[in-house]
Amino acid sequence: MNRPTAAPSAPLTPPEDPAFLKAVTELAKRRPVVTSRAIHNLQGIKLLEGGVVIDEGLYERLLSHRLSRPLDESLNGGTAMTGAALVEAAEAAMARWPFFALMGQSGRVRSMLLEAIKAIPLPAPVVFHLTLARETRASLFDHCILMALLCAHLVREGGAPIQDITMAAAAGLLHDLGMLHIDADLLEAGNRLNGDERRPLYVHPVTSSMLIARFHEYPKQVPRAILEHHEMLDGSGYPRGLAGQGISPLGRLLSLAEVVTAMFDGERQYPEQRVSLLLRMNPKRYDESLVPSIHRLLGALPQATEAPGVDAAEVVDRLGLHAGLLDQWREVVAVVLPQADGDAAVLLESVSEQAETLQRVLFEAGITAGQLGMFTEGAPLSPGLTVDLWALAQELQWNLRATANQLQRRWRSGGGGRPIPSELGLWLDDVNALDLHS
Repeated sequence: MNRPTAAPSAPLTPPEDPAFLKAVTELAKRRPVVTSRAIHNLQGIKLLEGGVVIDEGLYERLLSHRLSRPLDESLNGGTAMTGAALVEAAEAAMARWPFFALMGQSGRVRSMLLEAIKAIPLPAPVVFHLTLARETRASLFDHCILMALLCAHLVREGGAPIQDITMAAAAGLLHDLGMLHIDADLLEAGNRLNGDERRPLYVHPVTSSMLIARFHEYPKQVPRAILEHHEMLDGSGYPRGLAGQGISPLGRLLSLAEVVTAMFDGERQYPEQRVSLLLRMNPKRYDESLVPSIHRLLGALPQATEAPGVDAAEVVDRLGLHAGLLDQWREVVAVVLPQADGDAAVLLESVSEQAETLQRVLFEAGITAGQLGMFTEGAPLSPGLTVDLWALAQELQWNLRATANQLQRRWRSGGGGRPIPSELGLWLDDVNALDLHS
């Protein structure tokens, strides 16, 4: 597969993309941002001199222009983002999260991981993007640091040399730089996005890959893996719906690391339990040669001894709702599938397979109508069981919403303009109505 390319002289984003300009002007409010060279449009007209301090007027001045080179190649936000700064951020992440601290328990291993992160190549435009992320979207920067750590850990466990560990860390660190080209307002927690609003999220791996493919410091497998970091082995990912061997080894590693580290974003509760359940619920989506490494880390963590902030009765009610939606899916697909053909039938069968996996996880956990009744009528649940059920409810809800988004996205792209059947539409409405909790 050919990687996407973008010549340094070609604009990365169309003039109507205001998100990056807005982020740059926001950064300029916090620290000096200076043009490192003159900025010209495609017609050769000089828009800004070199050495100019950026202010809020940049947004209006550049918004309607196509530039002769990507804007990040003409800006300097200072030299704060260095290898040493990345190591400091990685050490802070390990201090905060016991799961990540386990990756560097021994001095030699810890040194190797941090050495790999410190050695990540940092061309000036990459430094600018990372500075922009740290200063204006701290949660995005923190996520990228966790990705660098986990990707380095997974490659190191495979016995790879330090150069490969460094490139895996680089791919993890840089995989989401394209998110800086999405309006931050869209990413606010709790936002319900419609199909058109979600489109920038689905294409951000392409943007991230193009940003990195410009630089010879990164071998071709790095931008390719970045492009693939939301692809899944079962074909349910994006942006291209790749499956199996169509995804590169480093891409499969990033895909696993992405879903694991996402559980540690922000202030989410009990991320370790959620990771464990996520991997059990989706056994065909992730590289089975890598998953045991995650389970080893999880197995070394202490079990929950209390469950603050978790209402056991509410959790049981939510599990009942989720189980009902899975039962409802069986009824819906029994009506819709016989009328479907081609891509629609393949899609419905794929979703049914995912639903069966979720049903099996529920059954193995003893989640049936009778069992749920016992949870509410018997003795109070232990803290450990309460947390496990809470994590199960969280992951079921996440999987149901992800399945609904996948179905809607792929039906639109492969349905030839056919409307979604009414029975299926009602089920999607019920799933999309679920309240998401962190």
